Amino acid sequence: MDYHHTMLNLFESFERHQDELQSRKSLLALDAVQSPTFYIEAFFNGDLEWTDYAYSESELQELKDQALFSGCTFTVRLEDDED
Repeated sequence: MDYHHTMLNLFESFERHQDELQSRKSLLALDAVQSPTFYIEAFFNGDLEWTDYAYSESELQELKDQALFSGCTFTVRLEDDED
């Protein structure tokens, strides 16, 4: 039974600290910052060649560079997480 109480106390402590971090708008809060998600489609001669997701601006730029280097055109769409 001691294990149960220890884990319950640990969980309650975590909840208190998480609430405190969220109220301070701390970057340490688990769900404080949502990163953008980009969906890129690359086309070669009008045919879909490949698709991929990027989760940062730098990753998106790498995918764009790859598409251009391989002679593809591309489209980028910002994915909406509010489904």
